[in-house]
Amino acid sequence: MNCSTLSMRSSRSIRRWENRVPSDPASALRRIALYGSAFADRLDQVQALLGDGFETVHVPADLGQAETAQALGDAYAVIAVSTVEGLPLPQGLKLLQVPGIGWDGVKVEHVPASASIANVAGHEIAVAEYCLAQMLDWCHRLRAADAEFRAGSWARSSRYGGGPHRELRGSTVGIIGYGGIGRELARMLKALGVRVVAANRSASAFDDLVDAGFALADIPAMLEQCNFAIVAAALTPQTEGLIGQEALEALGPDGVLVNVARGPVVAEQALYDSLADGRLGGAVIDVWYRYPDRLDAADRAPSRFDFAALPNVVMTPHISGWTEGTASRRVAIIAENLRRAAAGDPLLNVVAMGTRTA
Repeated sequence: MNCSTLSMRSSRSIRRWENRVPSDPASALRRIALYGSAFADRLDQVQALLGDGFETVHVPADLGQAETAQALGDAYAVIAVSTVEGLPLPQGLKLLQVPGIGWDGVKVEHVPASASIANVAGHEIAVAEYCLAQMLDWCHRLRAADAEFRAGSWARSSRYGGGPHRELRGSTVGIIGYGGIGRELARMLKALGVRVVAANRSASAFDDLVDAGFALADIPAMLEQCNFAIVAAALTPQTEGLIGQEALEALGPDGVLVNVARGPVVAEQALYDSLADGRLGGAVIDVWYRYPDRLDAADRAPSRFDFAALPNVVMTPHISGWTEGTASRRVAIIAENLRRAAAGDPLLNVVAMGTRTA
């Protein structure tokens, strides 16, 4: 069992790694490389589940191209959230495993044709709980009450004339994209006495948790009856900008949008303008339009618009799905997929099939 890390740019670090490569060609086919920082903290857990006969190596994204090529070597599988033009993936690659559900950062044309591309879910409970927590907070104004009370104000208390806040029970929540997250959230909401409506590309996705189902083209009509809108649709060419000005205005000045899908599913300028002028009551945004290359990047702004200046926005840095439960489920699924790829067995969660066998 062997898990090594390339953490320096020097050729010496590459040689140390090369010296650990098994000399048996059959063993080399069981080498796995994790490229970049995402999921690197879970690589030891993946290695432990795989056991003997597999070697995992962490390849930092800031290595030069030649060093990266040496580090990736002849790995049969690479774990990565994204690919860039020129990334020297092994030509005999069997599996490009994305360690999350979103694979929009992977360009199929950058991946050898021998490789299948797979993603992994396991985040449905976490994201549903995040959405529920944000809606409950929006109703009960807990963060605002905490901040004001820390500053010495009792004004929200009924004892001193403070007005009542809302309850989530009796609200209508619209879910846009009724997949795993949507179904998990619907189960939670129904237990709280919430009316659930949903819009989806396929009407066959709706179940008895949904009080009314809509086509994607009818989202504005659906949102007219909603207090909250949860955006959970995958980002595709068809869903980019799916939620635009018409839909946001239908949700209205008392409505709140929660985006846990991908930033561009909601039109960026339309969202900002609607929030800034009060045509939309509020938004909780966990997914963004820009992501920095690294934590210390000079430009870390998540959007070209200053959402942080708006008082009716809650902002989080893409955290809704990342819990210990999610991580544990993903480790198990990824390890199983890596094992299947090595054995030539059918893979899980394939989003793009390899076009030739290795």
